[in-house]
Amino acid sequence: MQPKLRAMVTFAFLLVPSLAVAQHDSHHDGAATGQPAPPAAAAPSQQCAPMMGMMQGMMAEHMSACMAALPKASQAYMRAMMGMHMPMMEAVQAKDPDVAFVKGMIGHHQAAIDMARAVLEYGSDQPAKALAQDIIASQEAEIARMRAWLKQRGE
Repeated sequence: MQPKLRAMVTFAFLLVPSLAVAQHDSHHDGAATGQPAPPAAAAPSQQCAPMMGMMQGMMAEHMSACMAALPKASQAYMRAMMGMHMPMMEAVQAKDPDVAFVKGMIGHHQAAIDMARAVLEYGSDQPAKALAQDIIASQEAEIARMRAWLKQRGE
């Protein structure tokens, strides 16, 4: 990974969690300054959406140049990984920790499926392809189970 891209990805992974912590620490709740606390109705995804969009845009610009030099299989793996991050980051902002986990895992499992499909297309090792088939079947079944769990909870 190029040093500039590595720095941006590191920054993104360090900044987003620190913003979430800053939103909830007692130093920022307004009690010490007399300012009102942010409204509870403001959804975390609304609070983080601008930063997440900016990070996605910056990463996309730099990744397209980086990916052009990669073999087709690596490009497919990178697309799967990049496609997972934003849905997972959005999902884990749900107020209910169980819902956040399940929603985040759907994106994670979908990336595993996408990577497995890439090895089926580009790979040549039969045991690896058999593993990919097993991963696709199991992850699709788990995604269906997670979606059913979310539906039962009105999500």
